[in-house]
Amino acid sequence: MRRSRISPRLDMEHFLRYLKNIPDSSSDLLPDLGKIRRVYILRFISIIAIITLIPLGILALFHKNILAGISDLSLASILIGNILHARRYKQYTFNIYLAVSLGAILFIYLFLTGGINGTGFVWYYPFPLVASFLLGSKKGALAALLILSPAIALFLMKTPPSVLADYTFDFKLRFLVSFLVVFVFSYLFEYSRERNRDELRKSYDDLEKRVEERTSALQEAIQSLQKEIGERRRVEEALRESEEQYRTILDNIEDGYYEVDLAGNLTFFNDSMCRIWGYPREELMGMNDRQYTDKENAKKLFQAFNKVYRTGEPSRESDWEIIRKDGTKRCIEASISLRKDSSDKPIGFRGIIRDITKRKQMEEALRQSEERYRTILEDIKETYFETDLAGRFTFVNDVGCRRLGYSREEMMGMNNRQLTDEETAKKVFQAFSEVYRTGEPRKGGEWEIIRKDGSKNVFEIWASLIRDSEGKPIGFRGTSRDISERKQAEEALKEKTEALARSNQELEQFAYVASHDLQEPLRMVTSYVQLLARRYKGKLDSNADDFIKFAVDGATRMYTLINGLLTYSRVGSQGKPFEPTNCETTLQQSLDNLRVTMEENGAMVTHDILPTVMGDSSQLGQLFQNLIGNAIKFRRDEPPRIHISATLNGKTWTFSVRDNGIGIAPEFRERIFIIFQRLHGREKYPGTGIGLATCKKIVERHGGHIWVESEAGRGATFYFTLPVVEEKSV
Repeated sequence: MRRSRISPRLDMEHFLRYLKNIPDSSSDLLPDLGKIRRVYILRFISIIAIITLIPLGILALFHKNILAGISDLSLASILIGNILHARRYKQYTFNIYLAVSLGAILFIYLFLTGGINGTGFVWYYPFPLVASFLLGSKKGALAALLILSPAIALFLMKTPPSVLADYTFDFKLRFLVSFLVVFVFSYLFEYSRERNRDELRKSYDDLEKRVEERTSALQEAIQSLQKEIGERRRVEEALRESEEQYRTILDNIEDGYYEVDLAGNLTFFNDSMCRIWGYPREELMGMNDRQYTDKENAKKLFQAFNKVYRTGEPSRESDWEIIRKDGTKRCIEASISLRKDSSDKPIGFRGIIRDITKRKQMEEALRQSEERYRTILEDIKETYFETDLAGRFTFVNDVGCRRLGYSREEMMGMNNRQLTDEETAKKVFQAFSEVYRTGEPRKGGEWEIIRKDGSKNVFEIWASLIRDSEGKPIGFRGTSRDISERKQAEEALKEKTEALARSNQELEQFAYVASHDLQEPLRMVTSYVQLLARRYKGKLDSNADDFIKFAVDGATRMYTLINGLLTYSRVGSQGKPFEPTNCETTLQQSLDNLRVTMEENGAMVTHDILPTVMGDSSQLGQLFQNLIGNAIKFRRDEPPRIHISATLNGKTWTFSVRDNGIGIAPEFRERIFIIFQRLHGREKYPGTGIGLATCKKIVERHGGHIWVESEAGRGATFYFTLPVVEEKSV
């Protein structure tokens, strides 16, 4: 059911919605509110019946009328269940029919048994009213006729059973007449009420429909009016914005905008016009063109405006010279178009003015620059050339002509294939094609060029694209340098370098072979000298003992020196291939080798986290061992303290080995890395002078360099670099 829009406060449906918390907008989705109304009334009647039946049932049980007591209490329980069922499941039709059926059974029972003191027939009278209200006029009438059937059946019995009431004929007649009067009244009352409700609802619906139609028409009119107002506002806003943009553009552009009448008097202009002319707006307004030009430019200006007036065609490339207020002259470029009124009659001119003074100055500067450029090209010592896209020369300076042996006239139009053999011409074509394809200049290409006399020279050539004003390639330009003498010098240097490399390799091989072959005889000499020392010490005179001691020391030093030399030579000849090497593992192996020396000297070695590098693990171990061993050897009175760290610098690791030893004077920082160079006597600091030279050779083999920072008496820090392990992409 729809809620009435006319009198919602008097609408029963609105009241029932309020009781049930049902929103007005949900009428089409919820049960019939007429049934809800009947259920509320039925619930009220049921509650009265329950209140009546429970005491009656208890009273009947008290008087030992078991059947009547149980019947009353059972009927009350059924009514309570019906009320609860209606609240939970909202099955109103079922609840109404169940209540009517129970009431009918109760009323029939009371009528047939006579009820209390013979008053059972009284309940028959309200039944047609209740049934008509709950079920409607037609169904209520049918229910009333059904409940009348048992009464008629009882009246037709001549001798009713003892359990049934025995009514007199006079009572029967009065009862039937009164029941039929109530029946007819109930039917007519409910029928008229239903018709009135339907007519009222129809009236409400018609009224609502008319209201909706009027409202819809009014809304459409309002929407149309709003749309028209909105469209007018948009047009006005667009016009205002357009005018504002027009004013803003004119006030902010660098170019001047002007409007003049047919006599040439200014009628409108923007701020840029005032800036270009140098006049304030008040003075410039109404000024004639003859007031800011000389006679020659005034004549040119008149001719330009007269042509536009006669032809009606705008002029876009007029330029002349104006005189500003301060007397200076400016070159301007102007466009001119005809202004017309609504009747297409000419009323003046308008256009854009641009100050091209700087452009004129730049053009003059460019002309002078090109002149200087030509002079420079003729004076430089290198060849400058320009070609078209087909490789034909369009310009060659005098130096190029002299070096190739051709005159300028002969060079013009000559193709580069005429100056090279077939193989070189192919290389030249590929190089210039690459420049054309990528747009990137090519630097340092070396090609052999054939001169006019047939001799061949090697030229180093730089080439780049020539583009027009639109950026389209139109040719190539470049320079070339005759490097024939340099190539000959490089070839000679290459031969000398290869010879020196062979010599160094032979010397290295010789040092390795010599040191290796000398080990066996030296070992034999050392063994026999030591044998003499053990057997004859003290048996000869003191001079003999000293001689034997000197021999043993010399042999031992020689053995140590040869081993050091052998290690030095093996760095380059017997090194392992580079691989990722964990420097912490390598350092730990070196410390294990030096453990006895460290314990004897009380040395302590610490280090930061060390990286993995590309290198030869055995040589890197030798590097750490030599540097740490030197730090322990060249110690002061206090125990040696050595710290090793590494920092990342781009693609290399910079390692440092810092000690607290005797240090090194600055003038000896380079000398200590030369083989056999020593700074101290063997008596105080024994050694061969090969250890640091070996370190340098190991670092250089790994592509790094080594150096020391130190001062005498303040310890030393040795630095060396090693390459980073590069991650391979999968």
